[in-house]
Amino acid sequence: MKKIIKSKIYNFEIIAKNGYFAVKAKHKPTGRFSYINNLNTILAELGINITDNKHQDSSWFLSKKEVRKLRELSEELLSDKSFRNYIEQKLDEDRKYGEWENIEK
Repeated sequence: MKKIIKSKIYNFEIIAKNGYFAVKAKHKPTGRFSYINNLNTILAELGINITDNKHQDSSWFLSKKEVRKLRELSEELLSDKSFRNYIEQKLDEDRKYGEWENIEK
């Protein structure tokens, strides 16, 4: 299952299927994208310990129950306009430091 949440500057894609979970953010003006579910800000909001090695990578393989829970929570968070504004500021900072090398048109 893929869910896309659009905002002014970013599109967020929540990917949750077959035990796989990731959240992709795409900066619309440049086409640059990154998987953001391992950012400390996102980890904290998802209630995940930032030192948990299972969640260090940008995509996670988890139980179906965990994937469903994270999908629901991610959709709720990214659908909230004030949280989206906050995370977009953090993503802008991250992008400015050159962390976003992937380009998708």
